[in-house]
Amino acid sequence: MKKREILRYLGASTDTDQLDELIERAEKKIRSAARPRHIFRRFPISAAEGSIIISRTEISSQNLAAHLRNCKEAFLLALTLGTEVDSLIRRCTVTDMPLVPVLQACAAAYTEECADLVQQELQQIVSADGLYLRPRYSPGYGDFELSNQKFLFSALDITKNIGITLTADCLMIPFKSITAIIGISPDPSLCHIGKCMTCKMTDCPFRKE
Repeated sequence: MKKREILRYLGASTDTDQLDELIERAEKKIRSAARPRHIFRRFPISAAEGSIIISRTEISSQNLAAHLRNCKEAFLLALTLGTEVDSLIRRCTVTDMPLVPVLQACAAAYTEECADLVQQELQQIVSADGLYLRPRYSPGYGDFELSNQKFLFSALDITKNIGITLTADCLMIPFKSITAIIGISPDPSLCHIGKCMTCKMTDCPFRKE
């Protein structure tokens, strides 16, 4: 895990010896508890002004349509660290409360790290055809409504395949889980893993330069 990412999730600009010790302990615990699993599928897509169509399902989102412009295909991805991480954090709320926010930050950073590794694998798949991957775009970003989780769960049969469940409010359990759409593009100029691209949340604390 990258320390600067953990610090960003903690909202800390610098670290201290005490924080270093907490991060080191938390990182070891998260890596030991995590059981990363993922699933992906490749779909044809068509993008229009203000919406995209995936697998005959139309999704209304100007931000997502702009993000996927010129893409004819996309990967749908779901990934989780597993229930053991949630259990670890719950236990520590009783036994080691000062460690809990650091565990949360490390778990979030590790989730993104695992997703980056999967995206690198997907890039190898499309590279043979001279294609590139757009950054991940998840429900809840911009005007891509969180309710679109239902479509991703159905398209990937996520609960059956990797055990993530969806609440009535479209939140995922285990909590350290992500879903995303990854555009497949012939244009490498907009394809940079981990960059903030079309998100309009300019006040986001996690926004990258």
